[in-house]
Order: sequence, then C-alpha cells, then structure tokens
Amino acid sequence: MTSDTIPWFHHLTDSVHALGAAAREYRTASQAARVASWHIDPARLLPVDGALHVPGRDFVRPYDDALLKLGDLYSELESGTKDLYENSSLAYAYAATSAVRSILAGERPPHVELGRRDGRYELPTGSLPEMPSALDHWTGAERLTRLREHVIERQRARSLVSDFAFYEDLADCETAELTTATACAAGLADSAYAYGEAGENALHFVLLSAATGTAVMDTAGGRQ
Repeated sequence: MTSDTIPWFHHLTDSVHALGAAAREYRTASQAARVASWHIDPARLLPVDGALHVPGRDFVRPYDDALLKLGDLYSELESGTKDLYENSSLAYAYAATSAVRSILAGERPPHVELGRRDGRYELPTGSLPEMPSALDHWTGAERLTRLREHVIERQRARSLVSDFAFYEDLADCETAELTTATACAAGLADSAYAYGEAGENALHFVLLSAATGTAVMDTAGGRQ
C-alpha cells in the first residue's frame, strides 16, 4: 500500500497488535525456561559420578556443577521473562483501552503512546479505565467488563504483595493474607493479556462501526 491508500488507523491497530505479539513471545520464553529448568532438576536425573581436582583448591563434580549453574540461569531467565510478560501484557491492555476510548471520543491517534524506562513500559497509574457506554451494544462488552474486573483484582493483589515486600521480617505479617495475594497476583499477566486481546477485538469493532456509520454487531475480530 502507498501512503495515500493506507487508512488513518493502520499504524494505531498495528501498535496494539504488536504489543500483544510481544507479550506472547515473552510468555512462550517464560514457559520454555520453566520446562528447561524441570529437565535439569537433580531430583529426576540419574547421578553422574566423576570428579576432578582443581590444583590449589578442592575437587569439583562437573555434572553437578553444570546442573547447578544451568538451574540458576534458567531460574533467572524464567523470572525475567515472566516480569516482561506481565509488563507487556498490561501495556497491551492499557493500549487497547486507550485506543478504543480515543476513537469513541472522536479522536484519531496515529499510534499508541507509552513511556519506556529500563526496557519496560511505563504504565498509567490507577486501574484500567472503564470503556465508554457507547460500546455496550457490542456483544463482547460484558466479557470485556468481566476481564477488566479480573485485572483490577490482580493489580490490587500485586500492590499488596509489593507492600509486604517493604517489611524486613515477614514472620510478623499476616502470612495467610500474603499467600492468598501472591497466588492472585500470579495471574495478573494472563488476565491482562486476555483483556488486551478482547480490547483489540473491541478496537476493530469501533473502527468498523465508525467506517460504516452503523452499529455493527460483533463483526470485529482481532488478529491472532
């Protein structure tokens, strides 16, 4: 397509879609690291005898040393990619929401805009905004509302876990509350991604509605 034939919203929808694609890559990488870590778990592997002497030091068992180092590397990779998955999924959710709200407000943003710091997206403060009531006639609106509630619940749990982290001695904290909050917060990335995906569908819906000037019922599908 030439620049004269590209629709004004082309780069906007590409921005939102690219965030979803990035989140999927981080999710896949995190899952792969978890599987790789499982494969080198010493508890499920047969021991390999054999040691070598390091002059001036002690003996080293190469196989055990390799498993230890690989375990640390895979654990670090899983933790890092999980964090990036959560960050990009939340960026996906906020971006889809912002794009839909802007279009329904009569605006034409050329791209999604998000800040970046240290390789991560700077997310808006506060909970995910509600979608305007103009979206209520879309058949996916109720599911989008439920998904938003799930994200907000897990964001609150994440904040609670972060608050607990400020304490030096967690033994004096409400451990049951912390355990519950930690389990809930663990689902934040998946919930945010699911919302972002539904929000991308809503984005295509409102764009099609705006293009045709009619209330199109459930005809917009996000790209997979």
